[in-house]
Amino acid sequence: MRHIPRQTRKRNPVDISPILLAAILLALVVGLCAVWAVMHWHPVAPTALPGGTWPDRTMTPGAVDQSVTGETICAHDWGAGEPPEAGEGDMTYSKAARHTSASLKDEVFAEYSLVNPHDNGQSYEVDHLVPLSLGGLDVRENLWPESRTGDGMNAWAKDRLEYRLFRLVCDPPPGVPRMALGEAQAAFTPDWVAGYRKYCTADADCPEFGSH
Repeated sequence: MRHIPRQTRKRNPVDISPILLAAILLALVVGLCAVWAVMHWHPVAPTALPGGTWPDRTMTPGAVDQSVTGETICAHDWGAGEPPEAGEGDMTYSKAARHTSASLKDEVFAEYSLVNPHDNGQSYEVDHLVPLSLGGLDVRENLWPESRTGDGMNAWAKDRLEYRLFRLVCDPPPGVPRMALGEAQAAFTPDWVAGYRKYCTADADCPEFGSH
């Protein structure tokens, strides 16, 4: 008897199940999203920060000059004093108020259980929680050693926030309403990092010094 070969069913060259096809498409979408995220990524304030990012509120609650207003803080007629006196000189409030002594800085470091490195501010800035430029007082209750070298929200970032809010109080851009001095001061107490995240939502809002 003549043997007749059995016909075999021709297979589709591409035989992919719907589940596998969906998985491939999902992987492609995830991959494209990852590429887009890398291309558009820029540093943001981290959520986990060193303890030194914030002052100890029992030692540094912040202090402001209650006599300063949104109008007077922008003037250049302050005279040196503790606190400065309006109309008695030709300085900004910040310059007239700044008189932090070396002994006071050593005291601030000691209270925070740190040794003053005496490196001209390269490691730490004995910073004012409420900036002098916004009516903060140059007193112990408004000072703490803030890191200049720590990642993320260090002294350099806080300086950028200070400049941003000073401009909004004294010289806002066209079409932008002037910020109340009290609102600007409140951005630093009780949490200046929250203030940074609120007012520096884009790099252009609070650029590095020399880039604007």
